[in-house]
Amino acid sequence: MLTYGSSRLLRDPRIIELVAIPLLMCQVAMVLMLAGCNASGTPPTVDGFTLGAYEACSPPVGSIDPKYLGSSCGGMIDLATADLDTRYPSHAAVTSIKRYGDGTQPGPIEMTGNGPPPTPAPRHPGPDVTVFVFTLADGSVRATGVVCPDSASCAGISSYPN
Repeated sequence: MLTYGSSRLLRDPRIIELVAIPLLMCQVAMVLMLAGCNASGTPPTVDGFTLGAYEACSPPVGSIDPKYLGSSCGGMIDLATADLDTRYPSHAAVTSIKRYGDGTQPGPIEMTGNGPPPTPAPRHPGPDVTVFVFTLADGSVRATGVVCPDSASCAGISSYPN
């Protein structure tokens, strides 16, 4: 029980080390556990597209053969932007574009050890889709996809192909 003179005890740096720091560490651990629970849930979806892993876009090294321009990162952004403009002709200005893998496709599977192979993620019936998420000046977020059945023919899409 705390008494009148014990308030000095609470300001003692040794007590802070013994009580406050472990308490803070427990709170941080709880936040990380809760964040981990959320991260293992369903992947986010924007405009019907399931987002996979974030993919960085880097500029090409050297020139690109015009035949393969659509499958380059810049070409895919152009196709996705054209599809966005077609679907939402009066959308606000684009402030950022992020590229994601297809969240409906299975990612790499770790096959080390003697256990049975893990069950792959469900797939949609069409080819892989690269998803582009647009943040607009009005704060809204839109997504379009680009599908490339082969390296020379890509197209912007507004929903998963069947």
